[in-house]
Amino acid sequence: FQSLLNGLMCYKPDDPIEYLESCLQKVKELGGPEKVKWDTFVSPEKKTLPPLNGGQSRRSFFRNVMPDNSNFPYRRYERLPPIQQFSIESDTDLSETAELIEEYDVFDPARPRPKIILVIGGPGSGKGTQSLKIAERYGFNYISVGELLRKKIHSTSSNRKWSLIAKIITTGELAPQETTITEIKQRLMQIPDEEGIVIDGFPRDVAQAISFEDQICTPDLVVFLACSSQRLKERLLKRAEQQGRPDDNLKATQRRLMNFKQNAVPLVKYFQEKGLIITFDADRDEEEVFSDISSAVDNKLFANKETAAG
Repeated sequence: FQSLLNGLMCYKPDDPIEYLESCLQKVKELGGPEKVKWDTFVSPEKKTLPPLNGGQSRRSFFRNVMPDNSNFPYRRYERLPPIQQFSIESDTDLSETAELIEEYDVFDPARPRPKIILVIGGPGSGKGTQSLKIAERYGFNYISVGELLRKKIHSTSSNRKWSLIAKIITTGELAPQETTITEIKQRLMQIPDEEGIVIDGFPRDVAQAISFEDQICTPDLVVFLACSSQRLKERLLKRAEQQGRPDDNLKATQRRLMNFKQNAVPLVKYFQEKGLIITFDADRDEEEVFSDISSAVDNKLFANKETAAG
């Protein structure tokens, strides 16, 4: 079968059926399929390429070797284009060279790493409010993953990939994991000198948590804001009226709540097993919640400093 395909691709016969019949007849003459090699149906003159030697110019080499089809992409070059000019565009136009980031250290290993606090919880649990309060109290930088993605969507509205991601988010689904991680990486690398960083709304599931640890670092603390479903619904409806976010529509809200319920338990369990997570009752007044969070952060991240100061 491979030999037949090689012959077809080599000769491109006008009548492929007649050509295949002649090949099968040749198989009989040779004594059966076991006598067939990969190049049985390729004539000797087609098997060898013209020699590469000083007497043959690059132009004549390309003229001899390259297909006669004028649409062949490299026919117009005497040499391949430089690497830095190479553009990667898939048939669906979903790829970006910016996302072809090889593995690298987000933080300089020769310097102290910023403390990382992840704040997770259901949609409407107060993640943004509490994250901002934590960042302000401790002088940390604040990153909202949802806001990162929304800004990217807004700034690249003509990009097909990000248009698709916008639709995904609007329906209440999670943005693609690697895209989200890439955006977080790029943002973190812009603020290497921070003492600490609070990341709001990430991770959303165990896969994202593992990817964050593999590609960035293990967080120092995970704050989980536990909130009743009824309270989440009330807050989301109120936020939709006040802010008009596209992902706060009724259908998307229901989908986001369902995704949260499915992913919350295994995600919390994952961080519990690592001893990284502290859960807070987020049904209460935000100042009460923040007071408890502050005490936990003080004890978890700054206990040694307080002891030394004492």
